[in-house]
Amino acid sequence: MQNKKWITFTYYSPQIRRITNLFKNTNTHIVFRTTNTIQQQLNTGKANLTNHYGIYKLQCMTCNKVYIGQMGKSISTRYKEHIKYVKYNNPQSAYAMHILNNRHEFVPETEILKLLKHCTKGSKMNVWENLFIQEHHIRGTLILEQQVGKYNPLYSLANLTKLTPCSTLAESDRQGEDRL
Repeated sequence: MQNKKWITFTYYSPQIRRITNLFKNTNTHIVFRTTNTIQQQLNTGKANLTNHYGIYKLQCMTCNKVYIGQMGKSISTRYKEHIKYVKYNNPQSAYAMHILNNRHEFVPETEILKLLKHCTKGSKMNVWENLFIQEHHIRGTLILEQQVGKYNPLYSLANLTKLTPCSTLAESDRQGEDRL
């Protein structure tokens, strides 16, 4: 009796079963793998330092609340855009509105700006941004001007970060550094 061979197919849609049925009467076992697990969707691999995409945190020096955003350009360029919105009283930036509405000070980027997660643009970036927004919202450290979507319980199930109010901001900072 011959040993059976194993073939792995990536499961994209139910039509893949039609293809695998061709192997039904052969000496081959078929196994499937998916591309849409939470870990696969959130895992971006090692950071590519040539691109500047990622999730960042701006911290208000007056009240210590944070703004979470995403960028597809250099981090200093993105910060300059926020400051421009403050100077021209432009409501495009929730961070600028926080500074203006509360008459808080803004300081150089080196003191308040931090890259939380280096990742590529697209749906993965949106998921990471939402995860960090939810994390800071639950802790009560998110600025009020930032919109928070519906809570997604999958973030806590993904076990990528602890979404509990008792986690400290310093823990989050260390976790963010570990993810880079």
